[in-house]
Amino acid sequence: MSHYISVPINENGIIFDVIMDTVINEAMTPLPLDFRDVFVYSHGWSTDAIRSMDLYGRFSVELNRVIHTQITAETAPTYGFPPQNTFGIGIHWPSDITENPDSPLNDLQVLSFYTMEHRADVVGSNAVYSILRLLLQARQTPDTQPLHINLIGHSFGCRVVCSAASGIQKDIASNQLPPLRAGTRFNLVLLQGAADNDDLEASGAYGAIQQLPARLLVTHSDLDLACGKWYPIASKVANLFRSPKQALGALGPTQTAVDQYGAGVAVAVSPGSYGTGQVGSDKRLVVANLTALHQANASYQGGVAGHHSDINLPEIYELITEFLYR
Repeated sequence: MSHYISVPINENGIIFDVIMDTVINEAMTPLPLDFRDVFVYSHGWSTDAIRSMDLYGRFSVELNRVIHTQITAETAPTYGFPPQNTFGIGIHWPSDITENPDSPLNDLQVLSFYTMEHRADVVGSNAVYSILRLLLQARQTPDTQPLHINLIGHSFGCRVVCSAASGIQKDIASNQLPPLRAGTRFNLVLLQGAADNDDLEASGAYGAIQQLPARLLVTHSDLDLACGKWYPIASKVANLFRSPKQALGALGPTQTAVDQYGAGVAVAVSPGSYGTGQVGSDKRLVVANLTALHQANASYQGGVAGHHSDINLPEIYELITEFLYR
C-alpha cells in the first residue's frame, strides 16, 4: 500500500497547511496503514508549483515501476531491505521569483542564486526538519516499526534534505531529541547537487549527517553545466571574499568527505549499466558518475544548464533501487 501527499512551504520554511502535523501523525499510526518506507522529495531552483507536481508525479511513478520490475524479476538479487508500505511526501518551496510563469519578473531569476541558495537551507532546517521530527516521534514506542526514511533532492533540493537531516542529528547530539529507534535508517539520494562539494565533510555545512545511521548516493556529471560552469561563477559573485566553490553535481564530494565516510564506492553509470552488486547496504557513500549516461542521451535539451536536470533515466532509477534496497 502506498500514499502520497504534497506539502506547500513558504520562503521562511513555514508549512502553509496548519493540519499537516495531524495528517502526518495519522499516516504514521501503526494500524491500519503501517507505512514503513517514507520518501521525501525536494525540487531545486526555479520550479513553480505546477512543475514541481509534474516532476514528483513522473519521478515517483517511474521509480516505483523500476522498483517493482527489479524486485519481482526472476533473476532479481537478494534484497536485504525490500520495499514496504510507502508514504511519499513532496515538498514545494518557492524557488521562483514568482509563481506566475508569464510574469516578466522571471527574466530576473538568474539574479536570485544567493537568495534561493539560502532559502533552500531555511526550508530544510525549518519545515522539512519539522516533518522528519514528526515522523520519528510517531515511531518512538516499542510497539511500532522503525522507519526507513529516503530523502531525495535535486539541485538546491539537495540542500533542503541535507539541512533537514543535519538538524535531526544536531538535536539528538544536544539531547533535544531522544536517540533514534534501533533499525531506523536514513538514505539520502543527492541528484546533481547544487551545494559546495566540501559540505559533506565533518566540518562542512552538512557534516552532522556523518553521525546519523545514514547512507548517501551522490551523482555528478561532466555535462552538468549548471553545476560545473555556472555554480562556481555564481558562488563567487554571491561571496566576493572567498574562492569560488565547486559543486557536488560537478565533481562529487571531496576526497576528505569520502575518507571520513569510510565504506564507500565510486561507480560509472553507462547506458544499460548501473553498478550491479556494488552499491549495497554495506556502502555508506556511493558516488555515481553520470557522464557517460548523459553523453549517450544526445537528444536531451537542457540549454545553458546542460544535463543538470537529466535525471529521469532508467539507469538512474535502477541505481537508486539497488542503493535503497540491496
